[in-house]
Amino acid sequence: MRLEDTDRCLYVEDDVNGESVYYLDPALTLPYTGVIYTTYRGKIESEAVYFQGLKNGLEYVYNEEGEIIQIDECRGNVQFGISKEFENNRLSSISINYNNSWVKVLYVGENCEIIDTQKYYYDVTKGDEVPQGNASLTRMPYECLPSYIRLLLELSDQELVDYEFKDENPYLRPPYTI
Repeated sequence: MRLEDTDRCLYVEDDVNGESVYYLDPALTLPYTGVIYTTYRGKIESEAVYFQGLKNGLEYVYNEEGEIIQIDECRGNVQFGISKEFENNRLSSISINYNNSWVKVLYVGENCEIIDTQKYYYDVTKGDEVPQGNASLTRMPYECLPSYIRLLLELSDQELVDYEFKDENPYLRPPYTI
């Protein structure tokens, strides 16, 4: 099924993050599985795969001209995995996200070259220092990250640039694996 977020057959409850959980009954017992899209001024603004009521799959965000400006992997209503952003139909950044937070961000130039990298985790086995003070609030230890996020962190920069999204990514569907 593919429904607009305002479709009368959908019933909504907010999750702990304030994101919508979609159901097919007013008692909120039948979670929706399918695609939900949003519109703005008559044009599709975004569309995402929902599984068991939650955003569990790929989300596409469009600009006013209908061009893709962002693709996100989502799990449990949050960004979880790879996100790619586009400007003027070209890749501008790639991020690895864990629960809506950046773990690593690559900024990409005109010729798909990496122009900057920001890292928001640390790995003491690779010589990283344990952050002190406020930095520890925004930097995560590598060993505490879920296996899928660690798997993505092991990809080279070029592999991240070339990363192809999969509609049936098992890491994005319940039962969630660590």
